[in-house]
Amino acid sequence: MRPTSVELIERIAEALDQSVLPAVGDDKWAASVVRSATTLLAHLAKRIPLEAPVLLADNEDAKSVLSGLALRLHDHSPGDEAAQELRSLGDAEPIPVYDAPALDTRDRLYQTAIERLLRSAHERAWTEDINAYVLGEIRQYLKRRMERERDIYFPAFTGPPF
Repeated sequence: MRPTSVELIERIAEALDQSVLPAVGDDKWAASVVRSATTLLAHLAKRIPLEAPVLLADNEDAKSVLSGLALRLHDHSPGDEAAQELRSLGDAEPIPVYDAPALDTRDRLYQTAIERLLRSAHERAWTEDINAYVLGEIRQYLKRRMERERDIYFPAFTGPPF
């Protein structure tokens, strides 16, 4: 479909930058609003084509980490509620790569589980070695997640403030 969503966003940003920004004159607040809008539009232009592949990769990684943690927690304490909950997350049906909203919903489900694990580890829910293992696995996952999302946020949100 032409123009693509990215092309539309880029043309809107271009119009704001070339037509609206010069027209605001000395109004610093209006100029700041226009620069903020163009920065957000640049972010969207980068994000749209990357969102589904990034979510798909992140969901696969999160699922793998959560499944591994479920096994470790189950081995440590077979009746552990967290382990049972994590095992059920691994049974979710695959989502088509083009369905970004469904991938995002799954991502939120996994992120909620990760947040619960972090809270449990910080509340010392398990032995010291299990807590350290859980925190270490999540830390490594979050580093990989940051690297996956890097191209979505940089260079859109770098540079001087609005």
